Amino acid sequence: MMSNMSLAHIPAFYAVMNTGSLSGAARHLKLAHPTIRRQIEAMELELGTTLFTRAANGLTPTEKAHALMPYAATVMEEAAAMARAASAVEGRIEGTVRLTTSRIVATHIMPMVLTELYGTAPGLRFELAATDKAENLAHRAADIALRFTPPTQQALVAQRMPDAEVGFFASPDLALPKGMTSLKDVPFISDDREARLLPALAARGVALPERVVLRCDDPLAQLAHVKAGLGVGVAQIKLAAREGLVPVLPDLRIPMPCWLVVHEDQARTPHIRAAFDHLKRTLPKWM
Repeated sequence: MMSNMSLAHIPAFYAVMNTGSLSGAARHLKLAHPTIRRQIEAMELELGTTLFTRAANGLTPTEKAHALMPYAATVMEEAAAMARAASAVEGRIEGTVRLTTSRIVATHIMPMVLTELYGTAPGLRFELAATDKAENLAHRAADIALRFTPPTQQALVAQRMPDAEVGFFASPDLALPKGMTSLKDVPFISDDREARLLPALAARGVALPERVVLRCDDPLAQLAHVKAGLGVGVAQIKLAAREGLVPVLPDLRIPMPCWLVVHEDQARTPHIRAAFDHLKRTLPKWM
């Protein structure tokens, strides 16, 4: 069993794993380089194992280090959640709320939603994890998540939200055939290695685009190229309208299921519950 001293060394281990070097970890933790080195060496001594091999170009994590990393991440996430819980003020809607959602939602929807929420509860502070990967709420990686896949972890409260419809759009500057009835002959922006979009169209019996001018898995980059006029691409319908994009084949819409999720323990915390309830009320207006 690890001692309290070893627990104190976990931030150094976690930082080295994430930054790839002692110097990077030192900058991240605002500690001296020798301090980080001593903490790693002390952790290796207590665990009786080697965590990193030293080389001229820096540190290389061992298999044991990679095996321990998920546990270190859980410790760090729980510690951050503890700090957020401690920020709450009894009987008042005050404290820090950590939210996670996709990069598109974080960039184009959350600014309006959180600005409105802050206007009603100025005691709130926010942390926003903009990622297209599902954060582990069971390990307190975030307090509230907006997800586009069904939650599978235990002990979560999930609110099914209205579907966010997506469709196909283009810049007003992109010349498209009048009366077009398919995407077959238009310049098209698709995903890349994820390879989800074209199979989804094929499953709906839609004639597939033959002029894919850009493949990219980053939805923010896809949207930027649609706005620039490179080709037709996919976007949330309400977002596309706000961005001044032109609908292409407006009858071709794809519902995108949404869930607003909070850990059941966090749902009882007043400031997190207030944020959850606000998101539940206001997100459908923007999505």
